[in-house]
Amino acid sequence: MTTHGQVLVTGGSRGIGLGLAVRYLDRGARVIVTGRSADALAAAADRHPGLETVVADMARAGDREALAAHVRAVMPGLDLLVQNAGVQRRVGLAEDDAPWPERQVEIDTLLAGPVHLDHLLVPAMLAHGRPATVVEVTSGGAVVPQPFAPLYSASKAALHHYAMVLRASLTGTPLRVVELVPPAVATGLGGDHGAPLDAFCDAAVAGIDAGRPVVGYGPTAEAAVTAQLDGQQALFDRMAGRFPVPGYAVAT
Repeated sequence: MTTHGQVLVTGGSRGIGLGLAVRYLDRGARVIVTGRSADALAAAADRHPGLETVVADMARAGDREALAAHVRAVMPGLDLLVQNAGVQRRVGLAEDDAPWPERQVEIDTLLAGPVHLDHLLVPAMLAHGRPATVVEVTSGGAVVPQPFAPLYSASKAALHHYAMVLRASLTGTPLRVVELVPPAVATGLGGDHGAPLDAFCDAAVAGIDAGRPVVGYGPTAEAAVTAQLDGQQALFDRMAGRFPVPGYAVAT
């Protein structure tokens, strides 16, 4: 089991992000959370003394770069990065007439955001040489697309594939990659239905601590889903055997 002492959670002002952040904070970890709303972050910090906050929109490259610079400066020992920031637009493809920038925000938050932030922070996490973890929060929609949230599902599926390659590229280093695959959770992101937030967060932290490569819960931990993910991993491993994945350098 890995103990994490310096933690960054994107999208941590409420819901799953805040639930995970508070669990590490209660253990004595130093925790920074991000969000787009200064008011929401201030409210979270008031409820949870010691929680550090940074206003940052993960859809914006400049905000990601500023956040990474801040973390490298104030938390050089970062050992847990949770890529949780999310937005979900519930609209069918045939009915979606929103201006393109509105749709682009969803893709940028869910895919460009974590990929870019990993690029900025993974080298720093490797530099300190201690065990560390990157958590990519995907979704059950990454396995079976949700017709009511097509761009969300497609972006999460892309993040799922990215997480597999990132994990392979970090083989032989102290940095692990965990994919957290929530089912519908009662957070308000897409309504108030779904698994209880506290039960999900407890299971998620246990899976992250155990270093399980994929952590599901309820429907996303059922045999049909895990068999599909296991089969995909086996095919990927065969592909990686033919086309080796370049690895990150290990700190010396």
